Amino acid sequence: MPRGRYYSEELREEARRLRREGWSLNEISAKLGPPKNTLTLWVRGIELQPEQLARLLEKERVAIGENRALAAAVNRQARLARISNARAQANGLLNTLGSPHQVNHIAAAMLYLAEGAKADSAFSLGNSNPQVIRYWLYLLRSGFNIDEAKFRIQVLSRVDQNRDELVQYWKAVTGIEWTIKGNADPRTSGKPTKRKDYNGVCIVYYYDLSIRRYLDALAHELMARAVGTP
Repeated sequence: MPRGRYYSEELREEARRLRREGWSLNEISAKLGPPKNTLTLWVRGIELQPEQLARLLEKERVAIGENRALAAAVNRQARLARISNARAQANGLLNTLGSPHQVNHIAAAMLYLAEGAKADSAFSLGNSNPQVIRYWLYLLRSGFNIDEAKFRIQVLSRVDQNRDELVQYWKAVTGIEWTIKGNADPRTSGKPTKRKDYNGVCIVYYYDLSIRRYLDALAHELMARAVGTP
C-alpha cells in the first residue's frame, strides 16, 4: 500500500473485531486489504483465547506442510529437468558413434574391468541391479559367439530371504537355467533390509577364458592409450 494511506475507523474496528474472533493477520489482510504491519498496530493489545491460538497454530502448521510439499514438487521438477537434459546429451553422443558392434565391445570391456572377476576356468560379473545383469548378458550375447551351455549363475542373498524364490527370479532375468550353489551372508542375520526390491546379488559365470582375455586386453589398451602404462 502507498505510504500514509488513510483507512477509515470502521475498517480499523472491523479488523479488531475479526482479530477478537481469532482471525490471523494474513486472513484479515486478505479480507480487508491493509498489510500485516498496519494490522499489527491496529490489533495491538487484543489477547486471543487458547482455542483461538490453537487454531492459528494449526493453520500455521498446515501452511508449513503445504509450502514444504510445494518446494519438494519444485525441486523434483528441477531434478527431472536435469536428468532429461543429461539423457539428451547422452543420446546426442550415442547418435554420433560408429559401429554398435565396436561400441558394445568397448562397453563390455569397461564393465568387466569395473565389475568383473576371473578364476582359473571362468570369468564372472555380479550385481544386484537386474538391468546391469541384463546389459552384461546383452553385450556378451550380441558381441560374441556365445555357447549358452557355458553360462552359470550364482545367487547370493540375505539370511532373511527365500533363496528358492531368488534363484527363480534371476533365472527369469538371465534366461540361464544352470546354477552354482550360493549362500546367505551371515552378517545380515537379524538386520532386515530397508530395500523392498532387493533380490540378492546375481553372479554370471562364463566358462571360456578366450573372451575374458580379449575383454581384459581391450580394457587395458584403452586405459594405456588414454593415461599411459604404469
